[in-house]
Amino acid sequence: MIYIIKFVYAFLLPPGLFVALLLLAAGWLYLKVNRKAGWTMLAAALLLYAASIQLVSDPTVRSLENRYTVPDRLDGDVYVMLTGGALGGVASPAGEGQLSGSTLQRVVSAAELYKQKPMPILVSGGQVNENTGNEGQLSKRTLLRLGVPEQDILLDDKSRTTRENAQNSKELLTKTGLSRPILITSAFHMARSVKHFEARQVIVTPYPVDFRTSPGTLPRTYMQLLTPKSSSMDDIAVALKEYLGMLQ
Repeated sequence: MIYIIKFVYAFLLPPGLFVALLLLAAGWLYLKVNRKAGWTMLAAALLLYAASIQLVSDPTVRSLENRYTVPDRLDGDVYVMLTGGALGGVASPAGEGQLSGSTLQRVVSAAELYKQKPMPILVSGGQVNENTGNEGQLSKRTLLRLGVPEQDILLDDKSRTTRENAQNSKELLTKTGLSRPILITSAFHMARSVKHFEARQVIVTPYPVDFRTSPGTLPRTYMQLLTPKSSSMDDIAVALKEYLGMLQ
């Protein structure tokens, strides 16, 4: 009964509300105005619905996340951690600015890996927009608070794209004589990151973190898989951005 209630509730809020309204409009157009317009509206409703359910979003994101697995051994001489968003001008316990969820996951993972095997951490990421925080500087601040010594943190706080991450990281690696980087970034972002590093002749060991889906197929009810959610649309958008980015 609880799943049925949640399913109905999902259609009272976006994106389910939009799907329901489009379906009603499609039916009205089909019966009252123009059948072709009705079919067009129906197709738009079904496309929006498909993009908002886990039945579609999970396999789409998993197609990226399953490309690399966590290595068994930390075989390298430096961690290279790419940032993925920050917000400036807001208060936090550490001071002004906060990291996005993805960046925070990467920072925590880098700190945990450092505890397992202390090596320099190269943080790569700058300030993308005027209203965003400097991702590299905020990440360094968080690493320091998590116990990573400052002398073991290398900082590229200028990069704004994955392409720049790879180029600027290569320059820092060459300058410091480090040559076996373990690349830390979100699992969905790893394929694009590896592509850009390899294009600059930097061979990395991928260490994916910040998973959005389980690597296996978890048992779910059809109600869970078919309930429209804004998070599913966000996952679809993230995956499409990565696929487009790999075309560059």
